Amino acid sequence: MTVPPTPGMPPGPPGHGGRGWPVASLDPIGRARVLAATVPSAAWTEGVLDAPYDATWAWVSDLERSVPLFDTDVRRLRVTSRSDEADALRLRVVATSFGIPVPFDVRLEDGFCLMRAVARIFLVVMAAVPEDGGQRTRFFHMEAVPLPGTASVRRRLQRAVEADFANLSRIAADL
Repeated sequence: MTVPPTPGMPPGPPGHGGRGWPVASLDPIGRARVLAATVPSAAWTEGVLDAPYDATWAWVSDLERSVPLFDTDVRRLRVTSRSDEADALRLRVVATSFGIPVPFDVRLEDGFCLMRAVARIFLVVMAAVPEDGGQRTRFFHMEAVPLPGTASVRRRLQRAVEADFANLSRIAADL
């Protein structure tokens, strides 16, 4: 016996009567929250910036300019390569912190930035969504050391992401 597909639902797997799979999606902040919940050393902060989403994300996604201005530990960030994908921009960057250059692979989408250091020694996530009709921006910032036994660094990372968010809030007032 074959069950006809449900109107408006995508087709399901073979042998399941044509019923569609449920569809679930997360906005950029939801995705960032899930990532933060999965890494024991993750430290994050989230809040609303008093700046329009379009201006905020355009400024934040200019990583070479924005990151050294709001991240208290990064003195310089340089893009070494870039490639366009269908739904994202892939970058290779080198961030200099405490005089040490650290290469990162970056996936940059509208409202979402994932930066993973080579050898996965450090992880940064930034996410944003429009708030109040786009007049303000909900922003999420996370940093982590995604290696076993690194949960003890969370307190130091928490201070850093809170300082970064305070800097970003101050800068956003002028965007």
